[in-house]
Amino acid sequence: MKIKLAILAFVALALCLPGPAAAQMSGETVHLTLSGGYLFPNNKIAVEDGPVFGLGIGYNFTKNWGLEAFGYFSPNLDDDDYLPGFNLDNYGPRVYDNDVTMLRLSAIHHFDLGGNFTPYVSLGVGGQFINRDQPRYENYRSFAANAGIGFKYFFNEVVALRVEANDAYGFSKKQGAKFNAPMITAGLTFQIGAGPSACADEDSDGVCDAYDKCPGPPAGYKVDADGCPITRTIRLEVKFDFDKSIVKPEYDPEIKKAADFLCDHPGTTAVIEGHTDSIGADDYNLKLSQRRADAIRQELIDKFGLSPSVIEAVGHGESNPIADNSTAAGRAENRRVLGVFSGTDVTD
Repeated sequence: MKIKLAILAFVALALCLPGPAAAQMSGETVHLTLSGGYLFPNNKIAVEDGPVFGLGIGYNFTKNWGLEAFGYFSPNLDDDDYLPGFNLDNYGPRVYDNDVTMLRLSAIHHFDLGGNFTPYVSLGVGGQFINRDQPRYENYRSFAANAGIGFKYFFNEVVALRVEANDAYGFSKKQGAKFNAPMITAGLTFQIGAGPSACADEDSDGVCDAYDKCPGPPAGYKVDADGCPITRTIRLEVKFDFDKSIVKPEYDPEIKKAADFLCDHPGTTAVIEGHTDSIGADDYNLKLSQRRADAIRQELIDKFGLSPSVIEAVGHGESNPIADNSTAAGRAENRRVLGVFSGTDVTD
């Protein structure tokens, strides 16, 4: 029980550790894994539950597919009853130690989610061996098939937490006994060959070029796992008269929201976005939304003294609806003005 609790505590602690956005699975790398856990054999082979230790080495041909050889060892597991098919002439139940060794060769498929967390599945073949310390009991040997499911959580480009549930099923015709050996393990995987050579980062934003969906953000901008600048969006409840782009003074408090955010976050820039509903021609709505965005940008400059260099105005017309344009309520939602902020200290 103490070993089980220790494994759970280790996993929980490791999951709380932060990891950089660039820490991801890499292709063409060697993987070395050290793990420990708990083995839960079935009762047909008369071996009790106990700790298991593993050592594995693999190679990732791509960031999704790899091949891995793994060995597991469980020392000194007790008998849980008579060994099936092996009676000792009038002897009663006795407890002997059993050393369990399992070997496997597996194909492994990683599901690339573009971040630190990488789930995977594996399928393979191998062998199972039980070495008994009672000479009257035959040692157990069998071919085995195995399957596993787990995840790797990368702390950096080299080191990852690995947690896995694996089941190996073997049988021996000679001994007539089946050995089903599920286990749960946790440990560390070392991705050898990853680093600057395996993770080029031309724009130095902390995201490998292979995963970077927004190359070349402004220097110092905070980015997400895809390498795109993190943004903060504020809706400005500014209403315009029909077919007009004049900003009424009553909406100064709304515009002040954008001004305050820029003042409170030095190094931040803003894009004022104008949107319309679908009433009218596409081209006309695009021009109208641009005029309205330009008007609010000018208010921020003239009334609140903000630098023109940190504010951009973009009209999107009717191209990005957020509600149903077939209803009056939906069209009202779509006629909106947004302040989208990004910079060196913006968090989502």
